[in-house]
Amino acid sequence: MLTGHPEIVDGITLRTHLQPIYSLPHQREVGYEALLRGEAEGGALVGPFDLFGRAIVAGTLTELDRMSHLTHLRNAAPMLPAAQWLFININPATFTDPGYAARLASATRESGLAPEQLVIEVLESGGTDVADIARATHAFRAQGFLVAVDDFGAGHSNIDRLLTLRPDIVKLDRSLVRTKSAHMRDALLPKLVDLLHESGMFVVAEGIETGEDLMLAARSNVDFVQGFLLGMPSAQLAERGAVTPLFENVFDTLAQMRRTERLAGDLLLLSYRAGLTQAARRFASGATAEASCADLLAQPCTLSCFFLDQGGREFMPGLAGAAAKAPTERFAPIADPSTGRWDNRAYFVDANAKPQQVVTSAPYLSVTGTSLCVTLTIATQRAAKPVVIGADLDWRRLTEAASAIF
Repeated sequence: MLTGHPEIVDGITLRTHLQPIYSLPHQREVGYEALLRGEAEGGALVGPFDLFGRAIVAGTLTELDRMSHLTHLRNAAPMLPAAQWLFININPATFTDPGYAARLASATRESGLAPEQLVIEVLESGGTDVADIARATHAFRAQGFLVAVDDFGAGHSNIDRLLTLRPDIVKLDRSLVRTKSAHMRDALLPKLVDLLHESGMFVVAEGIETGEDLMLAARSNVDFVQGFLLGMPSAQLAERGAVTPLFENVFDTLAQMRRTERLAGDLLLLSYRAGLTQAARRFASGATAEASCADLLAQPCTLSCFFLDQGGREFMPGLAGAAAKAPTERFAPIADPSTGRWDNRAYFVDANAKPQQVVTSAPYLSVTGTSLCVTLTIATQRAAKPVVIGADLDWRRLTEAASAIF
């Protein structure tokens, strides 16, 4: 076991405080982040900014960084529950120091922990060469450690550098979780989490301080969460099961929200789906495009109706609906869809996979303008030739109508 006296710097004894990290799907703690604190004579607590600020001024940052690792191993190893991780922070200069991975692995084993139980958190700053970080990541992994990139989304964070490093875990900076931008909260964060998952990385949301923060993390399919709502840094371990009711409430609320959203979607789109079914029936029977789609085009949220052949190309001009917007010079280069090929769009593929059934796309930004729209499509036949009939709907106008229903 790691032995010896506590580390002391300028008369300040280094201590470890632990903050729990929880798995959302498991609804329990899966590890703790070790955070450095100082204890001055008389027991007064010295914060990390003060400790590291003094070290920067004295030119001893690397020494303090390494001392913090020994402190955390000595203090946390006897307390860490089985099958849980210990997250420790590391300065980029320490992280990229050749040979340090092996030395830290030796100290970890001496403390009674296996390197596989440690997650090494490195701040991937823009001032550090990505090749050096990548080599260090490989070296630490070779010793058995997991590697996490800390505070992604702040400062010089860059998605391209992150995908080059491919850490095991990405910790999202609290600014991403606590942003006041509704677009970031509701759209971009889930897509960022999906991208990281597809790249083989687990995701931690830091800075969870409110129930709304926790709800956002759960809606975004984040793996792990950490923050004051779930547990303050402490010299003691968190009480097992103390935050389970919070998780239960979030998952119950999300389940209810999904049911409500499905109901809202069904109600909002009911008349449009019926209108497209009727239009397809008329069109297949030989009616003109205008006559087939007249009722659908008159509905308040219909932007347009269009007609695609089996190759995904428009074989007759599209028709403007009641919600159509006048073309502007700013988007004139993309306003005309008639020369396009649309067979790679999900709404075309899915319609052909389910003939005579109305398919509904997810909301997306139309490539022919600036409207956030939803597309309904149905595959049918006209004169023995397969066709797909579609309707673009103004999603913002539709969702405004939802508030009147609910």
